[in-house]
Amino acid sequence: MRKLWAIRLAAPLVGRLPWLFYPVAAVAGWLAWWAQPRSRERVTRNMLPPCDGDPGRARRAGLQAFQNVARYWVDLASLPYRDMATFDRDHLRIIDHGGGIAALERPGPIVVVSAHMGNGELAIQAMNTRGRPFVALVEALQPPALSRKLVQMRSSGGGHFYAADFGGVRHCLEALKRGEVVGMMGDRDIQQTGLAVTLCGREVKLPRGPWELARRTEATVMPVFSTRSWTDRFTVHMEQPYRVACTDDPEVDIREALVRWVAVFEGHLRATPGQWAVLEDFWRVHANA
Repeated sequence: MRKLWAIRLAAPLVGRLPWLFYPVAAVAGWLAWWAQPRSRERVTRNMLPPCDGDPGRARRAGLQAFQNVARYWVDLASLPYRDMATFDRDHLRIIDHGGGIAALERPGPIVVVSAHMGNGELAIQAMNTRGRPFVALVEALQPPALSRKLVQMRSSGGGHFYAADFGGVRHCLEALKRGEVVGMMGDRDIQQTGLAVTLCGREVKLPRGPWELARRTEATVMPVFSTRSWTDRFTVHMEQPYRVACTDDPEVDIREALVRWVAVFEGHLRATPGQWAVLEDFWRVHANA
């Protein structure tokens, strides 16, 4: 509950003055990095595979991840006070790697699959500024009051965010049937129903939900990844959209779609590992036991 009250008290000030608090967040992330040796070691371990085992580069990437987590809270606090109509123009540099913008301009359902890099949520928010309403799933937190508060803050920027539970999946299905956009994260198997794939030389389980939904609704899959500058300016990479196959073997179809996304994700992860703001012991938690 302390975190909930801290958000309620600090968010209005932080949200109105994000330009002031992004440098503060960077310092807070640096302090947390040095004050929490167990977390520091855990995140450094996370960075070793994408850094090809280079411990120095892994430590530098881990520190950057800590700072980006702190900056994320400034992002979140600022959403209710931003003009999202101009956010796309002023804060995002969108790189279309092959048909992403054209897919958004065509009617039909789209599943945007991002990762915890830069700020995937803000990258998905950009869909709304392009005239495509969206819904997105986020991890449910404890206590429930904190989870509801964060969902409310995320939804204030446009679109609708829901906890990743049965009700949230139902909202996603309804949105896709209306031809809208659904945003999901593909790099953490929080439902523990994932499929085993190879990522950065390690075998891990990643979620099957995005590909299952896309196959069921015949939606286009659009991989989207973002990188952050020192403040709230992002480069958004819209990768080539594709469709999930629909053969007589759904497991093969879903796996092939997931493996295709993982290949693109791994390229971004290896290029900018410090943008990957995952603080859990990823390779252990998501290992294919």
